[in-house]
Amino acid sequence: MVASNSSANAEEGVGVSANPFLHLTEEEIIQRVLGEHKPSRNPFVRGIWIIIGSIAVLFAVIGIFVPGWPTTSWLVLSAYCYARSSQKMFKWLLTNRIFGSGLLEYYRTGKSLPFHSKVVIAGIICIASTASIWAITKAGDPGFGQTLIATVAIIGVWWVGWKVPTTA
Repeated sequence: MVASNSSANAEEGVGVSANPFLHLTEEEIIQRVLGEHKPSRNPFVRGIWIIIGSIAVLFAVIGIFVPGWPTTSWLVLSAYCYARSSQKMFKWLLTNRIFGSGLLEYYRTGKSLPFHSKVVIAGIICIASTASIWAITKAGDPGFGQTLIATVAIIGVWWVGWKVPTTA
């Protein structure tokens, strides 16, 4: 039995140590993920993380209904923020019927994205950011809003492109 598990992992190109979430149930994944992330001890910092995470969840919900508005990027940001602010809110996000399955699949696949998904996410970030910059320019912003949007977009594309592992 052990040999078949090892050969199955070798065929998949994934070692047991490389992805400890591969063959776990959803509840086991949730417990492990919650155990890996500890909230800040500073209540002020936790409050800031909760605010940013909640705004990101709101933006992720908007992305469900508005074509071209990124959902996944906001969801990953909210998970990051909740992991640093509140175990209760992070668990809610992981078990949420709308977003939970996507986050659990992210852990199950070894915290990686297929290359084509990374290209689509980067493209959506660029398109949404360009549209936002254009709209703000038309509204008369002297350049501060455009600079902020461009900076966040560059960081987002960089993060997705180079910091998130690519599925083989």
